[in-house]
Amino acid sequence: MRIGIAWLTYRSNTFALTPGKLSAGWGEDPKPAVNWLRTMLEPLAQRLGLELVNLCDVQSAGGSVSTAEFLAFLQQFDETLDRTKPIDALLLHTSGTLVVDGMSGDVLLLQHLRQRHPTLPIAVLVDHVAQLPPDITDVTPLILGPHRWPPRDRPQRLERALDLLRQWARGRIQPTLVVHRLPLVFPLAVQRTDIPPFDRLSRKLAAWEAHPNVLTTSVLGGFPYADVSYAGASVIVITDGDSQLGNAIAHELGQELLELRNALHWPTLTIEEAIHRAMTASDHPVVLLDTGDAPEAGAPGEGTAALWAALDLGARGTIVSAIVDPEAVEIAHRAGPGITIELELGGKHDHRHGYPIPVRGVVRRIGAGIYRRRSPLAPGQPVDVGPSVWLELEGRYHARVDVIVTSKPGPFDDPELLFALGLSPHCASVLVLKSALDAFAWCHDSRLWKSNSFPKEVIQALTPGISTTDLSFFTFRQLPRPIWPLDEL
Repeated sequence: MRIGIAWLTYRSNTFALTPGKLSAGWGEDPKPAVNWLRTMLEPLAQRLGLELVNLCDVQSAGGSVSTAEFLAFLQQFDETLDRTKPIDALLLHTSGTLVVDGMSGDVLLLQHLRQRHPTLPIAVLVDHVAQLPPDITDVTPLILGPHRWPPRDRPQRLERALDLLRQWARGRIQPTLVVHRLPLVFPLAVQRTDIPPFDRLSRKLAAWEAHPNVLTTSVLGGFPYADVSYAGASVIVITDGDSQLGNAIAHELGQELLELRNALHWPTLTIEEAIHRAMTASDHPVVLLDTGDAPEAGAPGEGTAALWAALDLGARGTIVSAIVDPEAVEIAHRAGPGITIELELGGKHDHRHGYPIPVRGVVRRIGAGIYRRRSPLAPGQPVDVGPSVWLELEGRYHARVDVIVTSKPGPFDDPELLFALGLSPHCASVLVLKSALDAFAWCHDSRLWKSNSFPKEVIQALTPGISTTDLSFFTFRQLPRPIWPLDEL
């Protein structure tokens, strides 16, 4: 059985200043650095007796996508699908947050596929931030999400999606979908299942999936950085032909989510307080997350709040990863390694994340900015953040801060960007990452750290920007109201 695989995990932040681009890799490629999906999914396919065919890989996040950009993507998708026929079924892994001129890109893609291939079985694995419009249930009954936030269980959920798709295509099950929407939307930084209160969710979801008539259960936290009319959290339950059971489970899980909201852990330290705490910690390394300028949530990655605080407070042994500033990269490239330069860094286009700051330091290394992800969220996925540099900067009180500067935003939660420029996170006392949540996927993974360099603490710091936990920062026009935490319920 041949199953086409499409990876479309682009997250649309409608508050971003620049429109989004669906830059994709298409089809099969014999090079392992490119064909990472086959490497990751092949063991799953072998266990299930399936043949997988790669269709596309779209990564990253940014602004809303224009209709013209999306139509060009659809045309290329159709051409790739036609070249790879015959396909017995299709598995889409999407963010569930793609916005195309105010509309759900996930629904538009599914409707397009359903129109061209009316009998093709399609399964969708969505991200934990997915927001599902009501009409998504009209195009496929097989939609599921992860049990963990961030989704470290992605391989297991992909395997479950493939297994259900295989059974459905062979007529062995009758997926019956129930989607229960809730007037809640959780900032990305609080969507954690490694700590209370959401730590109980994965156990409860797994327990329900052990029920003989339950195919899958999922709870999605929503994405407040997409101002759309269908925003909010939701519960998904798929049974084998038993909608009554599905509704009962969805209602129970929805009530529990409503009750848990008031016990959430919210970041409380400003970036200055977080850096001071990290500097004075008795044990290192300490990881700080710059939650307001997180590219994983569509932020531009050019914010300077964390770097400014580190230089101003006299931080030493500190790494900041990263700042997007192609102009600064060009200056450093012209100067070359070993040369001391002075320039204004970051904050050149979107001042909601901080303004340019004057810096002085040495160009330690320059690189192409091409690497493969180490994070368990997408191990082996190729990333290109453009020409990049490692700068060693000076600051007040003899501060010494190493900063990675890139030409384009990327997954700055991933340590492999540092290794690509010859800078090891194992050597840092304080590691600052532009990430609201996804860095937790590897910060607590002992396989990626030496025994004596495992992070002793991970602090989510409050910083300005379009991925902040402070939703009063935004002017919402489409969000359904009332919705918590903006409104009391």
